Amino acid sequence: MKMKSRLKQLLTLLAAVPAIAAAEGYPAKPVTLVVAYAPGGMTDILTRRIAADLQTRLGKPFVVENKPGATGQIATEYVSRQKPDGYTVLVGATSHVINPVIKKLPYDARKDFEPIALLAVSPNFLLVNANQGIKTFADFKSYAQKQPSVPYGTAGAGGAPHIVGELLRAQSGLPLMHVSYRGAGPAMTDLVSGQVPFGMAESVTANAYLQSGKIIPLAIASAQRQSRYPDVPTLNELGYKGFDLNTWVGVYAPAGTPADIVQALNTEIRKAAMQQATQDYIRSTGSEPGDMDLAQYRKFVSDEMDKWQAVITQAGVKDE
Repeated sequence: MKMKSRLKQLLTLLAAVPAIAAAEGYPAKPVTLVVAYAPGGMTDILTRRIAADLQTRLGKPFVVENKPGATGQIATEYVSRQKPDGYTVLVGATSHVINPVIKKLPYDARKDFEPIALLAVSPNFLLVNANQGIKTFADFKSYAQKQPSVPYGTAGAGGAPHIVGELLRAQSGLPLMHVSYRGAGPAMTDLVSGQVPFGMAESVTANAYLQSGKIIPLAIASAQRQSRYPDVPTLNELGYKGFDLNTWVGVYAPAGTPADIVQALNTEIRKAAMQQATQDYIRSTGSEPGDMDLAQYRKFVSDEMDKWQAVITQAGVKDE
């Protein structure tokens, strides 16, 4: 029995040698981080900070490539077809777990990807252009009740801010009308210029404009108030239910990527995200850094898929 046990241990070690060797030599060439959104939004901003740190510490280029469109679907489909070797990975937002609920996809978000790491979690705000003359949610509600429709802009159909807006519409009965943009940057530009009076956006994208006073936060879609904006009420406090709906940014590899490389990426990305300067930046935007091991992040992604499916069913959201 002892001989069989030792032989089994030896075979296990031998089988692991190629994977271990691969991890020790990784990365041996540039790694492409495919961002599912246009430049200027939360996903892009965080990815570029993480990529710069990874490149400095690991000595190989970490190249950011933006492939926006279809609320992350274009980039996600592209990465699902790449070789599972750790040299092409996806950086996406909450829509990674929302898209499978509202549209038919050419990939399986659960089966075709290996969750790698959580970068950050950001609260979603209901926002108004500062020149609109609306200062509080009560002002907004009073105004909206008198309008035939109330347009609000977001980074795109099927993103977390869009779902937040539709859940608010369903519960409040207000005539909210979604205006879908091709990314958070364009949506913010039109909100700040007054082309669209209201918006839903996460705090990383909105932060600079909130600080400048060009837009005003009316409510937050998180379970608790945000310490950076303690006077902004939660939608739950205002009488609505189920608003624990944040935008988060995560990293994924194609299914079949060697486990040791997935583990190495998790370790190195967490180190990059936990650099003090990066943590300070993330928190300065009203967000929280992500720091989960592989098991924790896999469970988080699975739980989020289940949660958003229930919310989307309640809100009656359909693919636009």
